[in-house]
Amino acid sequence: MERVLRRSALAKAQAARRYAREAEQRLKHKRAQREQYDAMIRQHRRYVDGIHAELKEDVKLGPLAPVRGVSMKDRIARDLPTGDGIRLPQVVEQRKFFNITVGDRVVILAGKDRNKVGVVRDVDPDTDSVRIEGLNVYPVRTPEYFEGLDGGENPGIDQELPVPYTDVRLVHAVPDPNTGVLRDAVVKKVRIADVRKDIHGKKTWTRYIAFTNTTIPWPKKPEPEYKDEECDTRRMDAEERTYIPTLLKPPVPETVIDELRGKYSKFRDRHDREYIEMKMREDEEKKGRMKSKVVTPLMEINRKIRREKIEKGKKQKLTPNVLEQIGRAMAQHGNPFLKEKPKPSKILSAIEKQQARFTGFGSKFTSPSTPPSSSQTEAPQS
Repeated sequence: MERVLRRSALAKAQAARRYAREAEQRLKHKRAQREQYDAMIRQHRRYVDGIHAELKEDVKLGPLAPVRGVSMKDRIARDLPTGDGIRLPQVVEQRKFFNITVGDRVVILAGKDRNKVGVVRDVDPDTDSVRIEGLNVYPVRTPEYFEGLDGGENPGIDQELPVPYTDVRLVHAVPDPNTGVLRDAVVKKVRIADVRKDIHGKKTWTRYIAFTNTTIPWPKKPEPEYKDEECDTRRMDAEERTYIPTLLKPPVPETVIDELRGKYSKFRDRHDREYIEMKMREDEEKKGRMKSKVVTPLMEINRKIRREKIEKGKKQKLTPNVLEQIGRAMAQHGNPFLKEKPKPSKILSAIEKQQARFTGFGSKFTSPSTPPSSSQTEAPQS
């Protein structure tokens, strides 16, 4: 027993060490990716600062300014990175609760726009980052097919770059404990409560400031504004009644109904010539197979019996005598589907009456129902 316990303890320790090594490797990989992104941002910032310094120097030197490129457009676009190139790497494990959404006010903790407050424009849980309106803006190179649009020749455009989730904090207005006036405060930690799931598996929860009961409401989504364009159909034109159906003609032409059916449907009236020829060949082949098939005497007898039954069924007609017998049977027994369901009290009273009739002896004994006479049960004449 001690050996088993020792073995299980060693296995647990080995699994814990393996998990610690894997966690440390994931942390190192994430740290390396973050350092690479920060280095790219620093290099981009140095490049933009160098361009600005060159422009200031050109203004100071005037005609003595050196020729650094063919045109200003080439100078700006020579080493400018693209928007996709400056993008945070995707995270391996996404956050279970992404407490920042579009419309929230946040403050940036690092970078060139440190301590500035802005509104979140976009969130990206895949890269664990957010975009803030008007902050962390850098010039990026646009694709070639964008050049010349809207009368612009500059291939560079100012774009908000993503900010890591860990470098932003929510900003919420709370009352001042001394004056009671609302003021903006940075929420260092958010508490989550009332986690719910809908039928589609989407989670919703309530945000609180940690160690308090102050809720952080989710921003309301603005209603979309729709504008009428030239290609849109007006409502008055769509609601105008232009077709009134009548019983004099079908709503759809018969030729269209025939075309809407299946190409080889048995309800179709018209078929392609190739399809008709194919069916005729199949019928001829079937007849040839039936002629070449060996027929035994038993098969001939069965075919003869089937033909006689078919002919007999075709010639047989309902005579007035048969119709009279059918009507008499229907009147005598009634239609079981049209009968009303009897009540339990009526059933008990009928049973008591039958029992009272069977209490007599000898000739007084009468059956509840007399058999029909021979005249009433004549067989129908063929």
